[in-house]
Amino acid sequence: MLSLYSSCNASSRIVDWLFLSLLGASALAVTGVIDKFILDRHVRDPIAYLAALVIMQQLLIVAIPVYLGWGYIFPQSIYALAAGSCQVVLWAAYLLALQQEETSRVAALVYVFPVFVFLGAFLFLGETLAAKDYLGGALLVCSALLVSYRPAQGGKPAILSPAVKYMAVFWIFTAAYALAAKYLLAFMNEWHLILWSSLGSLLAILPLLGHKPVRRELAVYFCGGPFLLSAILANEIFDFLGRGAFIFAYAAGSVALVSSVAALQPFITLVYVILLGLFVPGIVQEELDRKTIAQKTLAILLIIVGVYLVS
Repeated sequence: MLSLYSSCNASSRIVDWLFLSLLGASALAVTGVIDKFILDRHVRDPIAYLAALVIMQQLLIVAIPVYLGWGYIFPQSIYALAAGSCQVVLWAAYLLALQQEETSRVAALVYVFPVFVFLGAFLFLGETLAAKDYLGGALLVCSALLVSYRPAQGGKPAILSPAVKYMAVFWIFTAAYALAAKYLLAFMNEWHLILWSSLGSLLAILPLLGHKPVRRELAVYFCGGPFLLSAILANEIFDFLGRGAFIFAYAAGSVALVSSVAALQPFITLVYVILLGLFVPGIVQEELDRKTIAQKTLAILLIIVGVYLVS
């Protein structure tokens, strides 16, 4: 009887982290589409836009200390603040990449970060790497090269996307945050990690508010009419849902397995983009010819296999 209970409990935990990982990937795929729409039409300075998102984020976390308290633990809460500051760096890099490149390509480039997760686990946590880990890492690197490759056209030479240099920063800081989150969840619950990391993000963007151009653009976002404000709020709600789902998934399962399922995000993003192209043409600028879709699909398959192998 005890064995049956343990088996059911283990199955329940698998369903929990799997569902949460899929929910996180689906929600963050929505934010990528919304980000691209806003960046293309309303944003001059992506750092000011990031500041607006972080400020909006604080409205969503205000209920946590009201209902659950602050959950302050020294020094782990300080570490969580630092992890939240790292998030500002990684999302700034992400937005800069998104200004340079299509949503579906950037979404695919996101999932090279497991290479750095497992490298960090090897260096700092003493985890050993098998041959399949190296093979998976190689496939992830190949997927990044494939999705960022642009063939020669109109006399222009073949190049790698300029977004890659920004995504390199994103990969390093995302891996650092994933490892830090797994460590911190041993000391605090998921909601308090969300709270302290969000406050860390706020502290990181406060110095930016000292710049007049940033404040001027922030005023545009918050006073630019109900549509723009609603789009930013919706973006932050989906981002909060996605990041929160991944934090709960990290608590319920292996950070490696959660990262593997999360690698479906670029596929989900591509589906969203294709559907928008069919039903709301022009809302997001994407190359959707057969050759490009095939290239992106192949890169996504390499990502899924690569992340599976390294997990």
